[in-house]
Amino acid sequence: MSKSDDRQVGSVEPDEEKTEAAAPPPPRSARSGASSSNTGESAGRNSRRPPPDRQVGRFIPLKVLGQGGMGVVYAAYDPDLDRKVALKLLLVKDEGTDLQAGKARLMREAQAMARVSHPHVIPVFEVGTWGDQVFVAMELVEGGTLREWSQARPRSWREVLEKYLAAGQGLAAAHAAGLVHRDFKPANVLVGHNGRVYVTDFGLARQVAPPEQARLPSEEDTLPPESVGASALAGSLTLSGVVLGTPRYMSPEQFRGDALDARSDQFSFCAALYMGLYGSRPFEPERMSRAARHSSRALSGPPSGGAGSRPLHAQATASIIQEPPRDAKVPAWVRRAVMRGLSLEPSERFDSMEALLTALSQEQRLARRRRWLGAAALGTLALTAAGGAVVWRSRVCAGGERLMSEVWGGSAHDQVRASFLKSGGPLAEQMFQRAAGVLDGYASSWTRQHTEACEATRLRGERSELLWSQQVVCLERRREDMRALVKVLGAADRKGVEKSLDAVYALSSPEDCANLEALAELQPRPADPTRRAQLESLEARLGEVKALLDVSHYPEALAQARQLAPQVEATGYLPLMAEQRFHEGWLQALLGEKQEGARLLEQAVYDATTGRADRLEVSILNKLLYVTGERKHYEDAERWARLGEATVRRLGGDAVLESDLLANRANVALMRGKPELAVPLMEKASSLLEGLPPGHPKRARMTFNHGRALLELGETERAVAILKEALRQTEAAVGPQHLDTARRHQALAMALMDQKHFEEGLTHARASAAGFQSLGEVDPIPLSEALDMEGMCFLGLKRYEEALRVYQEALSLKQRKLAPDDELLQYSHDGVGQALLGLGRTREAVSVLRRALAFTSAPDEVLADTGFALANALWKEGQGREARVEAARAQERFTQAGKSQRAAEVQAWMTALAP
Repeated sequence: MSKSDDRQVGSVEPDEEKTEAAAPPPPRSARSGASSSNTGESAGRNSRRPPPDRQVGRFIPLKVLGQGGMGVVYAAYDPDLDRKVALKLLLVKDEGTDLQAGKARLMREAQAMARVSHPHVIPVFEVGTWGDQVFVAMELVEGGTLREWSQARPRSWREVLEKYLAAGQGLAAAHAAGLVHRDFKPANVLVGHNGRVYVTDFGLARQVAPPEQARLPSEEDTLPPESVGASALAGSLTLSGVVLGTPRYMSPEQFRGDALDARSDQFSFCAALYMGLYGSRPFEPERMSRAARHSSRALSGPPSGGAGSRPLHAQATASIIQEPPRDAKVPAWVRRAVMRGLSLEPSERFDSMEALLTALSQEQRLARRRRWLGAAALGTLALTAAGGAVVWRSRVCAGGERLMSEVWGGSAHDQVRASFLKSGGPLAEQMFQRAAGVLDGYASSWTRQHTEACEATRLRGERSELLWSQQVVCLERRREDMRALVKVLGAADRKGVEKSLDAVYALSSPEDCANLEALAELQPRPADPTRRAQLESLEARLGEVKALLDVSHYPEALAQARQLAPQVEATGYLPLMAEQRFHEGWLQALLGEKQEGARLLEQAVYDATTGRADRLEVSILNKLLYVTGERKHYEDAERWARLGEATVRRLGGDAVLESDLLANRANVALMRGKPELAVPLMEKASSLLEGLPPGHPKRARMTFNHGRALLELGETERAVAILKEALRQTEAAVGPQHLDTARRHQALAMALMDQKHFEEGLTHARASAAGFQSLGEVDPIPLSEALDMEGMCFLGLKRYEEALRVYQEALSLKQRKLAPDDELLQYSHDGVGQALLGLGRTREAVSVLRRALAFTSAPDEVLADTGFALANALWKEGQGREARVEAARAQERFTQAGKSQRAAEVQAWMTALAP
């Protein structure tokens, strides 16, 4: 066998050594220059065969492969299984070595490695003790280290990244098993002749003697295994204040001697990858050490930002990590991921190795993915490799459910339910069940999209890694928006309970993240890790603004939106700026500041256009056209609408977005008094929503608006049919006891009265009033209006006593809240007067009807009806001249309102009175 055939180790540069003390490292002559596991000096310099009659357990050492910081690695023979293995023995230093501590350390390393079963972690076959020494038998890898592989010939960035991604998977598997490597570097990664990558060396120890001073054990030296302890791994791996690691790759927290977590391995991984990609160091160890020591001296008290994290001094931070060479042929997305992993603060790195690997795994070669899958399918890989494919899939493509459970898990579910029940409203339980059901469906949809996007990229090779990363950003934003809404619902009041179903349905669909073309066109997110983290934080806070808006907590939402404005503008990220201005502008318009709201919405459109946030742009245009219409700038509103529809077409069409635009165009037409323009727009808007589930409140609301437009147009019979369908859809969405259901009954009662179907109208009017009463509506106005409707039905049925009773109740409710000159009082005064007239109490009727006519701001049709009733009362009181005057005014008002039939009725009445 040639030297290269059985070689498992390789030489390393002196500055790749580990350090294990807070004091400066020893002189170069005192260093071993090797790593601590299956790495070390080359076989050529250390090859000496031990005496053939000496064994370690059943293993027969053949020759030294190399030395490391805590052991000697031999090529050995296992006679029982007839195979070669790599056998590692703990080295014993001449002076001051604590043998029990050394054995415990090596046992920890062996137990750590044995706990991880992964195709990119070196397999451990057996661990035991022999005399004063601990041995580990592991797979003998024919090849060299990742460092040697890199130096063998020039490598492309794709080749380098491929190897590191494989090593990263092994490191992630260790983290999943609860382990932290603490000394990741190229010398601790093996690359077999077949190209397979293995992470090794999961233990750190003090430097020990060279292999010449090592001795093979004898039978007399044997100690029972229990003397080491069966659970050495449970012991502390790091002494407080002791620095462990290799300076070139050590994280700032390692230089400080802090407790470490998986994010420290992430830093070391990115430091090694940086060197592999760019051929230079990302930082100077001496500078990092000085900065770390400075921060340790400058700070007192508990660490902040996570396990072992103390912020580096601000002046040192700016220049410690070197920017990669700009002329390097490495993609920007690789550079951004590496630089984030090299963030000095652990909290600014990726949440996990898996997240880092996801960011790095863009545009992997399709051949590599096919090789993994094809090999697994054909069964040509070993069982461990096949198991590795399963682990890869389970870790990368099946993590969506766990991520979503962090947002909508058991505790969040219980908190929202408790909040709803605490609100005390009768809607609480039913609205919680409905909202929770929608959230359950949203969580499933999000998880499905996350898994599908991952599998389409990682398993089927149908799309690039770049698109996958963009989908991850999109899906994560959806998850954070859901988190914000769940937080708001977890403190919901009665208004929040009422609006909860609308709010959960207002969450942006995870399916939007499947629009790869739109994602690719978005303004790129900042490359700098600090700026990107700030951006994500602001997005989460804007998610809270939207959640507050969607549950109608307008003042609180506006205050938060205004507070965020300077920070958002400072980012320069246009999609975020558009979103902030969108929310602030719409909230201002809702609260009466229509001019300023329109200005902000218009600027938000420009921001969204420049940032290529097309879906957001359509949503902004939809609100802008409505606010512009309210300000009576009808032509401008129409232009905004056409721009919105053009943007929807550029998106490839979207039924919900287009329907919203059409509905608000129809609303503006109604503002203009042109229901003939509104009706066809509403019809088309309703038809576009037929694909929504029957219980979707938007579908019910659009159907209702369609019916309302038909009423305005005077097509009462069609309006009744549409409004009945709207009532059915509303009950399906929110149940029979909800404010929206009560409102639908009220509108239907009005339409039925126009058809003179008073009995059926009364049924719906009563249902409306009963709904408002049972819900304990705080605002008395909706209930009073429902009572007005009930009174009108009684008048139509000539049930005047009942009409008088409900009109007086409605008037009393209104007078508690409204100013004496409020137009809404007119309807109840009119009803009382007409009921009195019907009862023959004409003198009282004249007085009340005169009062009703004093509200001159009321519509002409309403005042005409009141005036005609007053004319009747005056005639019956013997005041014929005045009666004719009032009748003539009523006829004129009916004519002006376009009610020619009613005008003719008045004329016929006056003709009949003529002598």
